[in-house]
Amino acid sequence: MITTPYRNILVPTDGSDNTKAAISYALDLAKVTGAEVTALCVNDESNYATTAVDDVPDVGSHLYQASEAAVNYVVEQGRMRDLSVRPVIINGIPSREIIEASGSHDLIVMGTIGRTGLAHLLLGSVAEKVIRFSACPVLVLHGRPQADGFAVHRILIPTDGSPNTEPAIRHGLLLAQTFQAEVTALSVGDVRNVPSSARGSGRIDQYLTEIGRNAVDHVAEEGRKLSVDVRTSIVTGSPSEEIIKASDHYDLVVMGTVGRTGLAHLRLGSVAERTARHARCPVLTVRAPRPAEPMQ
Repeated sequence: MITTPYRNILVPTDGSDNTKAAISYALDLAKVTGAEVTALCVNDESNYATTAVDDVPDVGSHLYQASEAAVNYVVEQGRMRDLSVRPVIINGIPSREIIEASGSHDLIVMGTIGRTGLAHLLLGSVAEKVIRFSACPVLVLHGRPQADGFAVHRILIPTDGSPNTEPAIRHGLLLAQTFQAEVTALSVGDVRNVPSSARGSGRIDQYLTEIGRNAVDHVAEEGRKLSVDVRTSIVTGSPSEEIIKASDHYDLVVMGTVGRTGLAHLRLGSVAERTARHARCPVLTVRAPRPAEPMQ
């Protein structure tokens, strides 16, 4: 049995094929670590006129039966691995209920669908809202279950050197120590973030290299404290695009995120959310502590 911080894992499911990779991953992880698993299905009350009272689902409704099938699938998949899964069905807004439940869990493992353009802007994504506001780390997968099953041999830790990355760096290095995984610290220099004072002739590349070197060297130093060897990589480009490109060579990306709302979020976007949407391997996001902020 491998010891990790994950004692209670939450697996949100709506019964769709898009959740199967996350379900398989979560159960395999629980099998290795001995964690308890809860399968949660939220009947989205914004999409139908619920007849439930006090948020208690109507057990005779078609919606409840579909939800029951969704959590029972997780229960059955757990039974096949000799794992006991706790099924939970509630009414509510999926993102809000999952975020509420995150306070009593150590990890959320969930699926997502890659979306771009207007469809993404209009529909949003439950996974992305959960990433932004969850009280515990969130591991996001999309696509089919991995052919080789659960594996953490190579971990990528993106960093920009800011305090917001510290919890993710620590988390990623502890996982590497636990699973004896190889680690690469990646810094992506974004020209758009270079201050005007550093935009003189030939100074942009120098500025980005210095920032990147300090960022990845910090991860390497923290790794040495845990006897974890860290390779370093510094590139220039769009952070989300470069991380997504690199993800093809890793089993797991571990990165920090900060909850944002309203115009600030639309204006700045989120590298973590974009990465989770399109990465070619699972992405584990660890939210940096920040003052309380109302969810929108």
